Amino acid sequence: MTVRYLFFGLCLLMVWSTNAQTDSLSTKFREDQFFISFALQLQLENISGFKQNGFSNNFQIGFVRDIPLNTRGTFALGLGLGYEYNKLISNLSLETEENNTFFILRDNQKNIQTFSSLVFPLSFRFRTATPVRIHFWRVYGGLKYKLNFRSKFNPFYGSSFQNDYIRENNTAAFLSMGYNTWNLLLEYDLNSIFKSKSQLSSGTYPKLQTLKLGLIFFIL
Repeated sequence: MTVRYLFFGLCLLMVWSTNAQTDSLSTKFREDQFFISFALQLQLENISGFKQNGFSNNFQIGFVRDIPLNTRGTFALGLGLGYEYNKLISNLSLETEENNTFFILRDNQKNIQTFSSLVFPLSFRFRTATPVRIHFWRVYGGLKYKLNFRSKFNPFYGSSFQNDYIRENNTAAFLSMGYNTWNLLLEYDLNSIFKSKSQLSSGTYPKLQTLKLGLIFFIL
């Protein structure tokens, strides 16, 4: 809850600072307004016998409002809005469709969990760009607040169904760096993706966070 209030407080501060900019600041060039990323997801968990037995992936697309902090435009803040799709494959399964109890599948059986997110990225940006330089180095880092929805579980034995054990919101820390078109992306969930009421058949709480490794592309 504290992270959420801090995030939205920083967002309000950024909006206020944008409106309070002088004419000289508002005429500075801006960079990297749109982004699209593709990443592999590594599932980090505390579940005995858990196995990620498939290619779990993540896709993101969105828009960022760039707010320069200095005259040269090399330092800036970024406040954005985006969409994210997650696909997680593992041997973790639901006991039934009516409750939130998990168990581990046998052999090489696997299930697929998918969900979407509305993403609000807040970033601190450094780049070697100038108004006339189109190829430059960049390092961007910050936090993403996510509102999760459309959670579906596809068991190995049948068709998919909606479930409600993915938490409604989450926060992630991210870092991207690179030159020109190619940029590496590293993103880590600060919370488990499961609701606190979820539990394993053993009675313990399943904690699962994802580490995303991939590429992100920025478009002016």
